[in-house]
Amino acid sequence: MEQAAAKDPKQMDLARKVIGKKARDHARTPVQWSAAENAGFCPPGVKPWMRVNDDYKTVNAEAQRKQESKDLSVLQFWQRGLENRKQHKDVFVYGDFHLLDEDHPCIFAYKRNSDKEAFVVVLNFSGKHVEWKIPGNAKVKSWVAGTYGPGQPELATTRTLKLRPWEGALGKQTPSVDGTDMLTNMDSYCGCLSLARSCMS
Repeated sequence: MEQAAAKDPKQMDLARKVIGKKARDHARTPVQWSAAENAGFCPPGVKPWMRVNDDYKTVNAEAQRKQESKDLSVLQFWQRGLENRKQHKDVFVYGDFHLLDEDHPCIFAYKRNSDKEAFVVVLNFSGKHVEWKIPGNAKVKSWVAGTYGPGQPELATTRTLKLRPWEGALGKQTPSVDGTDMLTNMDSYCGCLSLARSCMS
């Protein structure tokens, strides 16, 4: 790049801006394993290729693994999620998908079911409190996990569900006997995936 645009400062500046937008290094820093020097990423005295983030002494895998409070750390949250996925893979891996609300601007709600069991997921993709009318086909028996703490969330299972900002809840339900909960519209499935990705970005 320097050889190609060395005689043209404007082209050099443009090249730097293009690389700056396309490079992925902006989102990459050494993995913060612990509060040790270099965040435990490499031995003490060794200078990593990229600078370690300044918050490594408090934000690291070791601290998140040992966290004991009413709130789950990011690591603990994903551990619980993966545990549920493994225990109920007939639902979360191989189960059918059914969107519960296609029109709500803040709520992404769906259910996954197998022949033996079913779960409902409700996510508030907004920074405000939201009330969501629980549809009849949700049939939530109990809420088994949420994003605001390690225990079972105390939320309504009928009528109106009140969610805090960015709150999500996983509910247990009894699957339909006649199989009407199964996904029949692949366009709805693709559409909700696109919605989830756009909200995460």
